[in-house]
Amino acid sequence: MRKLSAAEKAALQLLQEEGGSLIEWRVPETTEKEPVFGTIVPGMPVYQKLERMGLVFFTEEEPFDLPGDPLDGFQFSCEIYITDAGKALVRRS
Repeated sequence: MRKLSAAEKAALQLLQEEGGSLIEWRVPETTEKEPVFGTIVPGMPVYQKLERMGLVFFTEEEPFDLPGDPLDGFQFSCEIYITDAGKALVRRS
């Protein structure tokens, strides 16, 4: 496995600190630096790359199918979870 970038390491560390998962809408579209402390805030492309590497996975949520119900068509947010392989990398670093 190739060496992880600082953003990829930060993403795995953040997932570990958050109990193993993040709601997808909390992840910015692009990687950013936190203005006060300058820490890296990984963006969606980082998590997608980690998914291709098998270090995280995204849940797939189905919309409600309740015709006549006010929640018909409601879509839950996907979550990003760290895998066992991702946890092992965090422990080694």
